[in-house]
Amino acid sequence: MTKMNGSLELAAPVERVRAFMTNPDEFSTCLPNVEGFEKKSDEDFSAKFKVNLPADMRKGLLANLANVGIKMNFKSVASGDTVSVHGEGRSMGMKVTIDLNMRLQGSENKTVINWDADVNAGMITRLMGEENFKKVADEIIGQLVSSVKAKLEG
Repeated sequence: MTKMNGSLELAAPVERVRAFMTNPDEFSTCLPNVEGFEKKSDEDFSAKFKVNLPADMRKGLLANLANVGIKMNFKSVASGDTVSVHGEGRSMGMKVTIDLNMRLQGSENKTVINWDADVNAGMITRLMGEENFKKVADEIIGQLVSSVKAKLEG
């Protein structure tokens, strides 16, 4: 399991950030490389997306994979100042889970999100190597954060 964490400051009211992060129609638009999206309820959605592997990682068993497809189901829950998103799915026939917890602190004009995530990609992580997996995950998180920031501060 790969553990990650970080912080993000947004020039947006905390209630707007909470509403955005728990709305599948809005939050899903920030996922990089989405190829398909289905809203299942106000808290649940599924998404199919691609993860682009850098050329230097395409070796061994991953030699022919420029893009890795992932199909996941997500559920978001807001409780107090915390928004949690749980995702489960499959990639290359292997199970992938993501647990993201975001603590929102803010005022009318500014919100700070302190987040932590547990990503379990099992065999995929072992095939890529932990360092390479984290490098790809950091790139995806960077794209996600940039998109959230642009949409909320836009």
